[in-house]
Amino acid sequence: MSYRVQKLKKTPIYVKPQLTSDSGNCRVSVMTCLWTIGQIPKDKAPALSGNLRLEEGLAQLHALPTFQVKFRIMGVALFGLQIDKLDVKNTSNAPYKGFRAQAQAGNYEVRS
Repeated sequence: MSYRVQKLKKTPIYVKPQLTSDSGNCRVSVMTCLWTIGQIPKDKAPALSGNLRLEEGLAQLHALPTFQVKFRIMGVALFGLQIDKLDVKNTSNAPYKGFRAQAQAGNYEVRS
């Protein structure tokens, strides 16, 4: 049995993340960003921002990615924590009527 794949679209093999944080420290490993805040500052909310750069020559993804955000606070059970703002830049389609999300058991799922 043999087969040949034809008209294979170019898919991203390597995506290079660039992340910055104003509170805590951020480590990037394979397909995972670990953001450790430690103690939440009282004067401002912690923020994490980043860029995902596709491989050279690839203008856009052929499949829409899903980002999963999870958090854990030791000794605290949070419910109803909301994302205040989510900016998705350099994309052709904007979120329909803004962004609405609510945490349940420390999990978020952001679909593009």
